[in-house]
Amino acid sequence: MPKYKEIAIALKKKIVEGEFKEGELLPDQETLAKMYQTSRVTVRKAIQLLIDEGLLYTRRGSGTYVRTNIKQNNKDVTQINSVFGTSLQEGEEVTSKIIRFEVRFPTAYEAESLKIKHTDPVYDIKRVRYVKDEAKSIETSVMPLKYVRDLDEEILMGSIYNYVRDELGFVISAAQRVIIASKANELDSAEFNIEVGEPILETNQVVFFDDGTPFDLSKTRYPYTSGKIVADIN
Repeated sequence: MPKYKEIAIALKKKIVEGEFKEGELLPDQETLAKMYQTSRVTVRKAIQLLIDEGLLYTRRGSGTYVRTNIKQNNKDVTQINSVFGTSLQEGEEVTSKIIRFEVRFPTAYEAESLKIKHTDPVYDIKRVRYVKDEAKSIETSVMPLKYVRDLDEEILMGSIYNYVRDELGFVISAAQRVIIASKANELDSAEFNIEVGEPILETNQVVFFDDGTPFDLSKTRYPYTSGKIVADIN
């Protein structure tokens, strides 16, 4: 397991057990780096995971704090502010059912959104994502092969973003996201156990590496039964 994940797990344990109390300022990154005998870069990555899980938040010029009402805010919540995908949002083991996995050329819209040529092949991926055998989301992604190479079904069964970050070495940093209301189609109905036409929340986004390169054009659909939505405004 990468060092930053080990640190994130250790910090989360301290938060859950109350060693770092709700509303409390976390030790600075230099202190944490010495505590865990690692670099500030590694600590920063660990903290980012917990920010995206909804356990921590930052104040510009002040530091990183433990959220208040952690248990309340993390019960039946879908984190739409995270750019890291379902695996890190849910905090549980996430599995997949692959609906579509193919390579093709991009449409004009996809090529423009991903800043690639119309001759650059892309992965076209559609998956249902489960937590404890319950469907949490249906994700569709278009990713250029020139960045996200050597995908296979084993990777798709887990986390693509973990693979991109840990195996390919990219840093995922930001997303442009649009959230819309929609109606359940037949796949939504079957997976989410709701009626066709019932409300669905859909997010459409472009996700970027830290150098500003777009690498994922995706759409994710959530059932209204997934609970409330939490989004941070910074």
